[in-house]
Amino acid sequence: MKQQADIVTIDRQGRWWYQGNQIIHPEILTLFKQSLEKDPETSDLFINYRDEKLPVEVESCPFFIRDLRVVRDGQGELEIILLVLDDDSEEELVPDSLILDSDGVLKTAVKKGKFMGCCLPTAQFRLAELFDELEDGSFQLQLNKKLYPIHSQPR
Repeated sequence: MKQQADIVTIDRQGRWWYQGNQIIHPEILTLFKQSLEKDPETSDLFINYRDEKLPVEVESCPFFIRDLRVVRDGQGELEIILLVLDDDSEEELVPDSLILDSDGVLKTAVKKGKFMGCCLPTAQFRLAELFDELEDGSFQLQLNKKLYPIHSQPR
């Protein structure tokens, strides 16, 4: 059994920790993020590198959305929303996976649906500006002429 010291932790701000030390070296962070996997049976996260598996505990999300880029059609309607992730990758928003968690943080599926990504404040504000508020106080996103409700997780 692994000891607590043999676990990588990702905190609510997206900082990675190992053996009580914050991992700040960009190449190590990139390697860890690229090596992150999810057990299909248990949904446990781990870093798989050179056939070694190191467990990962996540306080909120393993990936964070730093910003977004919006593409509009000729009439100004939303066509594509590109997410800029904390690993410097970009990917298209999967709008039907958007949720507002119990802490008020927007989350969405990333990395081909394998993981959830949490919006950092800049991305959260920019994305929320694109929502329409409905009479009942709920929100929706209109993208490619289709409406997507923003689901909330109960407290």
